[in-house]
Amino acid sequence: EWIVELIKGNQQASVRIGDLMSFPVMTVSPETPMEEVAAILRKTGYTGIPVVEGKKVAGIISRRDFRKVKKTSQLKAPVKAFMSGKVYDIPPESSVLQAARRMIKHDIGRLPVVENGDLIGIVTRSDTMRYFYDTLPD
Repeated sequence: EWIVELIKGNQQASVRIGDLMSFPVMTVSPETPMEEVAAILRKTGYTGIPVVEGKKVAGIISRRDFRKVKKTSQLKAPVKAFMSGKVYDIPPESSVLQAARRMIKHDIGRLPVVENGDLIGIVTRSDTMRYFYDTLPD
């Protein structure tokens, strides 16, 4: 709730996502084995990674999706069997406020930044919170 109040009170939330996003984006293909994705998440500390075919986002795999794995043998399965296929993305000209609202509304931790259908960056919940924190008066 305090995040929503912080966002509402912030008048400088017009910074473009294209200026805040991280790139290049670490991605995996739909055929990447789940055990490889688990290793990437552990190594990088990321909580999720876009699954892409070419430059198009096919899904997102997050730590939350690993709850669907019931047997260790399933770790050999491709990520496409466990990824979230419903992807909420955002264009680079959107504001930080729009990104934060979208993440709160859908309870997600990251938004792929997409331009003309292609993945060009990613913005995380932490990125938006850090931005709003940095705009607070001392």
